[in-house]
Amino acid sequence: MTVVLLPSLLLQAVAFLLQLSVATSQTSEPEQQGCSPKACGDLNISYPFWLEEPGRPPCGSPPFQLKCNGSGAFLTHSMFQAYRVVRIFTQNNSFHVVDENLPLATGCPAPCFNISLAMGLGAFAISKANSELRFLSRCDETVPEVLPGFRRLPCDNYSFVGFGRRYGSSSVLREIPQGCLVSVVPTLPVPAPDHRHDYVANMRKGFLLEWTVVSGDCSKCTASGGECMYPDNGLGFSCNCPDGIHYPMNCVLMTVAASLLLPCMYVLIWHRKGQKLCSLFCKTSMSNNERNIEALLVSHGSLAPKRYKYSEATKITSSMNNKLGEGGYGVVFKGRLHDGRLVAVKFLHDSKAKGEEFVNEVMSIGRTSHVNIVSLYGFCLEGSKRALIYEYMSNGSLDKYIYSKNPKQILGWERLYAIAVGIAHGLEYLHHSCNTRIVHFDIKPQNILLDDNFCPKIADFGLAKLCCTKDSKLSVTGARGTIGFIAPEVHSRTFGVVSIKSDVYSYGMLLLEMVGGRKNVKSVVDKSSQNYFPDWIYNHYAQHDGLQACEVTPEVEEIAKKMSLIGLWCIQILPMHRPTITKVLEMFERGLDELEMPSKQNFSQVL
Repeated sequence: MTVVLLPSLLLQAVAFLLQLSVATSQTSEPEQQGCSPKACGDLNISYPFWLEEPGRPPCGSPPFQLKCNGSGAFLTHSMFQAYRVVRIFTQNNSFHVVDENLPLATGCPAPCFNISLAMGLGAFAISKANSELRFLSRCDETVPEVLPGFRRLPCDNYSFVGFGRRYGSSSVLREIPQGCLVSVVPTLPVPAPDHRHDYVANMRKGFLLEWTVVSGDCSKCTASGGECMYPDNGLGFSCNCPDGIHYPMNCVLMTVAASLLLPCMYVLIWHRKGQKLCSLFCKTSMSNNERNIEALLVSHGSLAPKRYKYSEATKITSSMNNKLGEGGYGVVFKGRLHDGRLVAVKFLHDSKAKGEEFVNEVMSIGRTSHVNIVSLYGFCLEGSKRALIYEYMSNGSLDKYIYSKNPKQILGWERLYAIAVGIAHGLEYLHHSCNTRIVHFDIKPQNILLDDNFCPKIADFGLAKLCCTKDSKLSVTGARGTIGFIAPEVHSRTFGVVSIKSDVYSYGMLLLEMVGGRKNVKSVVDKSSQNYFPDWIYNHYAQHDGLQACEVTPEVEEIAKKMSLIGLWCIQILPMHRPTITKVLEMFERGLDELEMPSKQNFSQVL
């Protein structure tokens, strides 16, 4: 009986909703103030872009927010704050940006990741009207000295640059031999580009970005004397007219359509076939973050890490047969690719969160290439099902060695020392080896993996952030990292700004863990006491037998003392007093007698 009456009920519901839509499509009083057009120098800023104004609440879509200073209008996204907006072309939904981080006169910029990869995370896409620069960097000795269509960079014998007439036509890169880090950078259109052009000058001219506005044609609103504005619900736009706020008819129709779907779905859910359809509907619906990830993959093109189906990922792991470990992030299984390579597949737990850690992982590690950074072979993304496929590290993570009963007997001090230096080299690559720095934010023993030869590789980039080389300060919302390894400034800005020095602090704590195996220090250090391990190691450092509790023998005392001393320098409370990771590597090359003792810190401030 209910099903027979449903059409009548639907007609009544539709009639009611149409009346409601007409009534609410216009209000007598504006609900909010629209983003009035503003000027920043010679740039006119209007919908969908809007200007940040102190003391005024946001009035537009976050990706389109601009900040005006003496140099011009800049994007406000923390990842792209160095991009200055030169001109906005509302007629074709595009705008011209310039990276202000590029050297003004000298330098040899060669990005270590695709700009298109980063841009794919936001509301913008690289315009196909651009030309492109193709970079091959950090090539090994197997790469020929002469590559067709490329020339060597003047400042680096192991890097090349080539020009492409049209952005996205990078099929030539598939023919490049293995052993190079590949990056693609868009530039303003060049009529007949070739390898003889000044590539730095082309990069400084910037490139074109495009945006998509689902709302329709805003020009009709402005032509009628209104202002387009971004509504609170984030759907489309509304027209702020003198007689009230009007919503585009397509928004009204979408509301009616959605209202029609709800009762239909209600009936279908209670029917077996309906349940299947609902399941299909749920699978095809994507969150904003999933759309962002999809956009990232499209913009990265053929250069993205290989994408696997979920069924392929499970097949690689023999139906999740060999479990390696489990954490809050998900479960890791051992597997094998078709070419025989062993891999570790991390299946992420289903989460209603934004999936930022998944994006960070693919974006940060996807195009890195360094002996001390774990390699990402591929990934899986099917709705809420996500997986990451890494190279397999046969010796597991560092924590299982330094916290074992006899860590120094298993690894030996010389190998521990080599591992410490290798981790520092990996961090230096992330911090200084490309135009955009990567700050890891979670350096700890569990995230240091060891290969067959106990070569260390930094892993787990879920908390990583990208920052610019000109200004290494980072905007971080909330604390991130692991207790005991988090830098003081990440807890509280009273200690200083968050930067690459935050990783240095975590690295220093890691060094002290390697020296002391803090969880296994002998009874000389009472675990239940209030003694803080850095305090303990500082107080006993100068004593003849001060490190004996850490299983230090006279034969390896210099190694242990050097690692301890460098660790104490790295964990200085104020970031300005810590060395850079490059300075840390220089300290490793010096003799123990050449290193000074840092001033003692009041570690109780950060406990």
